Amino acid sequence: MHFFVGSTNPVKLEAVRTAVSEHWPKAKVFGYEVESQVSAQPLTDEETERGALNRAMAALQAGQVEHPEVVEALGVGLEGGVTSRNNELWSTVWAAVIDPSGSTFTANGARMKVPEIIARPILNGGEMGPVVSQLTGVADVRKKQGMIGIVTKEFVNRTTEYGAIAKLAIGLWFGKDWAKGVETAPHSANS
Repeated sequence: MHFFVGSTNPVKLEAVRTAVSEHWPKAKVFGYEVESQVSAQPLTDEETERGALNRAMAALQAGQVEHPEVVEALGVGLEGGVTSRNNELWSTVWAAVIDPSGSTFTANGARMKVPEIIARPILNGGEMGPVVSQLTGVADVRKKQGMIGIVTKEFVNRTTEYGAIAKLAIGLWFGKDWAKGVETAPHSANS
């Protein structure tokens, strides 16, 4: 099985490797530098999801061009963003998967309130990774532990966060035929 990831960020590549390793221990994971076609700092769930979908589609296309012989492949897109909730800024992560037939599957998670010291500069036009790097002195934090790793003191890191959401999206693709064979006759409410 081949997974074409819409990023060359080592955190995102390792997240996908981790997500698929149990089911496909010999899976091949390739990263492609593709455009999300959304802003550098997505500010809504909708924009973040669109970025993940765009990355998945572009990665699948790039992977099919580079590896035309591959039959079993998925494009995977991971996009982090923020969203407003109850007048607070919350982090959000979306994963998208697309197969060669064009079927897409998405998953969302890893929501947490963004600390005010990070939220303020983002709301003023900043991007989470550089904002956190500037605050902490940790260079290129988005390619390492991420904001979640900083605020949890590595109890959870960005690879773990993205890996769980990637696994869910890939699992939705894997289980897409789960309802075949399920009895479709109406069930009584008393059974």
